Amino acid sequence: MAALEAGFSKLTLESPPEENGKEKEKNDRYNTDDEDFDDEPREILPFRFFDLPSEIRLRVYEYVLFGETKKKGPPRTNGNVGSSRKNKIPAPLSHRLSLFLSSRRIHDEASVLFYSVQTFRVFQIQDYSKQPTLISLAPSYRPLIKKIELILGSSWTAPPKSWKVTKHLGLMEMTGVRTLKIFIQCDPSHPVFEGFRVSSDFYTGFAGGLVQKILEQLPNLVQVEFDAWPSVQKSGPLMRRLLSEVRATNVNIHWGPERGWNDWEDEEWNTPTSKSSAGPVAVSGHKSSVPVSFRNHVSATGITTVSLHIDS
Repeated sequence: MAALEAGFSKLTLESPPEENGKEKEKNDRYNTDDEDFDDEPREILPFRFFDLPSEIRLRVYEYVLFGETKKKGPPRTNGNVGSSRKNKIPAPLSHRLSLFLSSRRIHDEASVLFYSVQTFRVFQIQDYSKQPTLISLAPSYRPLIKKIELILGSSWTAPPKSWKVTKHLGLMEMTGVRTLKIFIQCDPSHPVFEGFRVSSDFYTGFAGGLVQKILEQLPNLVQVEFDAWPSVQKSGPLMRRLLSEVRATNVNIHWGPERGWNDWEDEEWNTPTSKSSAGPVAVSGHKSSVPVSFRNHVSATGITTVSLHIDS
């Protein structure tokens, strides 16, 4: 009873004292009867993406199409042969589709970037590359391609039946192609392939025919870039045939970084075997009686050095 009497004694009919500023702000924060909770959410204005400069939009597309991902799984590879292996690894398919399907204008701008910066192979080879070849591309994307690559040397005893230059490749529709890259893995006409090849000139004729037909169907080709593994010689039958086909079309010839060929290098200088010429040497008009010989050595990187040997 004493506790109840003490409680009733504290009751009063007067108004409670006014709260100070901090307490009032604290109570208003947790007041669920506030009018703000009854109002509809504010409208979020869309971001005007196309008001950005084209350079910034292209950087955004590049980040989405080729950006790194934290998704776990086996790493995607572009193969290990030729210039196409240096292509940027594309983002997961879900990322690319989200960008391409967002709007028609974004699709058109992003497609130009995606297909123009990559090098697409004419035919597939067995190096675990997941990049599509020309025949698997939709016709609407073919004019966007800038660089294609033909890799020779694979299956030199029996080339695949699908390695045929037909209208299904769509080469005549690739009006944007300016560069054809030719990478040679090996030259089967070399004597080391004797006993394993069909004939000494079988693959040379096959590869030369492919290059000839490809050059005929590319409407706006400007240059052809040659590259190869170190074992391929510029003076070999295969390279001589390919060079003759390219020179007949009057397009520019360039050399890739892998093999290290150049324009001022004589095609007859780098030979697969060492040449030696023995006999006396004439120095400043005086003939030496010491028998010596000059020998050319071709290193693994394709650099030819000349050494002087004194024959004993």
